[in-house]
Amino acid sequence: MADETGRSVDAIEAALTDVVAVLTGANVPYALIGGLATGYRSRPRYTKDVDLIVDIPQITLPAVLAALGRLGFEFDKRQVTEEFTRHHMAVLWRDGVRIDWLKPLLPAYRHVLERARTEPAPGGAVRVATAEGLILLKLFAFRLQDQTDIEALVAANRGALDIDWITSEWQTVFEPDDRRMHWFLGLLADSR
Repeated sequence: MADETGRSVDAIEAALTDVVAVLTGANVPYALIGGLATGYRSRPRYTKDVDLIVDIPQITLPAVLAALGRLGFEFDKRQVTEEFTRHHMAVLWRDGVRIDWLKPLLPAYRHVLERARTEPAPGGAVRVATAEGLILLKLFAFRLQDQTDIEALVAANRGALDIDWITSEWQTVFEPDDRRMHWFLGLLADSR
């Protein structure tokens, strides 16, 4: 099992390094989100995929896909183009690693992208969503793993979170009295 996990970690790092190199080379704004990003902002946790907010202009998409194809990423070009332009998300694969792209349609997602910070990574540097950005996105999704990640992010960033930013961005999409926000505010109160 350790060998399989080690190969998986290596494959994830290689996929992330290469996709970041292509996006950076094409001047495409991106931010790492999801489990890998949570590991940067709190405690490392195992994940099998790479999640990115990616703001690729449609005119740039074919060149980016061609560059990724040359590096061994697997995808159907027509399907990815259609998914990304119509459904605003796409999936690519590299050595068994799933790479999810999400287009920042809502202003809140764009703000998460804009606030991302560059961090050191194996093979170079990567733009990672802030703890506040990750909490916001995880509140939107609110699956069990998202709740666990929010708890870890709050614990690791206690006293340093911009709660006003999170609640302000939240209110651009959801009502302030939504149960997810109540849960989050209760978590903050309990962590003091």
